[in-house]
Amino acid sequence: MKNIKVVAAVIRENGKVFATARGYGEYKGWWEFPGGKIEAGETPEQALIREIREELTAEIAVEDKITTIEYDYPEFHLSMDCFWARIINGELVLNEAEDARWLSREELDSVRWLPADLELINILSDQSAVTLKYYNENADLFVSGTADVEFSEIEDKFLALLPEGGRILDFGCGSGRDTKYFIGRGYDVDAVDGSEKLCEIAGRNTGIAVRHMLFSELDADAVYDGIWACSSILHVPKTELASIFEKMIRAVKPAGYIYTSFKYGEFEGCRKGRYFTDFTESTFETFIKKFPGLKITEEWVSSDVRPGRGDEKWLNLILQK
Repeated sequence: MKNIKVVAAVIRENGKVFATARGYGEYKGWWEFPGGKIEAGETPEQALIREIREELTAEIAVEDKITTIEYDYPEFHLSMDCFWARIINGELVLNEAEDARWLSREELDSVRWLPADLELINILSDQSAVTLKYYNENADLFVSGTADVEFSEIEDKFLALLPEGGRILDFGCGSGRDTKYFIGRGYDVDAVDGSEKLCEIAGRNTGIAVRHMLFSELDADAVYDGIWACSSILHVPKTELASIFEKMIRAVKPAGYIYTSFKYGEFEGCRKGRYFTDFTESTFETFIKKFPGLKITEEWVSSDVRPGRGDEKWLNLILQK
C-alpha cells in the first residue's frame, strides 16, 4: 500500500481551533485541519508553514507537536504529523477550501470530519488520555528526574498551616516524593494518581497503598485538612479545571488549605506529549473569582528546582477554604 506523509496544523485562537471543508475530490465537503504533503528536503514544520501560506495566505508559527496519526484509507496509508500553531501575520483566506469555521471544544463534533482528522479530534477531545499515556510510558524516566528533588521548603510551608498529624490528600502524587516526606513527619496521607504505572512506583517508594484515581473521580466531603496538588492539576484543560476545583473545595475541611502549582505563562495545550494549562498571577486571580468559597492566602513565582531547568518558572499558590 502506498504511504503518504502529510502535516496538519491545529491553529488556535481564543479557545477555538480552525477547520476547513475540503473543496475537491472524493471527500469534497468533509472537514479537516489545514495542511498537506511534505516535499523532499522539508522538515514537517517547514512543510506546514509553506502549506498554510499556500492554502490560507497567512503566516503561522508552528508550536508543539500533538501526535502522529496513522490511518489506512482504501487506496493508501496516511501518516499525519499534527502540530499546534498560531497566526503571526496576515488573514486566513480560503484559496482551496470551500468553507471554514472556528470551533470551540464543545463544537468539534458539529462537522463531518475526514477519518484521519477524526482520530485527531478524539485525541483533542480527551487530552487527559494523552497525558496519562505519556506518564504510563515514561514513568521510570519521570520518577528519576523528580523523586530526589529537594522540595522541603515548600512542603514545610504547607505543613505549617495544618494541624499536627492532620490528614492530607496528595492529589497526583507522581513518584510519591511528597507523600513520603509528609508521612515521615507524622501526617496521615492519602495518595492518588491517574497513572497506574506511577501508582505502582509511588507505592513502593512510600510503603503505602497508592490509589489509582482520576482527578474527576474525587468524591470526598470535608475529609482533608489539606490537599497537596503539586504540579498535577496543571494537566487539566481550563474548561474542566473549574469542576476539579469544586471537588477539592468540597473535599477539604472548613478553613482547610490547598497547595497547587502551575507552569508560569499563558499557554494551554500539548507540550512534549502532555497537556498543560499555564497561569500567571493575573490569569489565576481571574479564574479563582469563580469560587467565592476559596481565597488566595499566598502566591509566589519560583524557578524549577530540577537540575538544568532553572530558567523555567512556576506559579505557586496556597489557597484556603
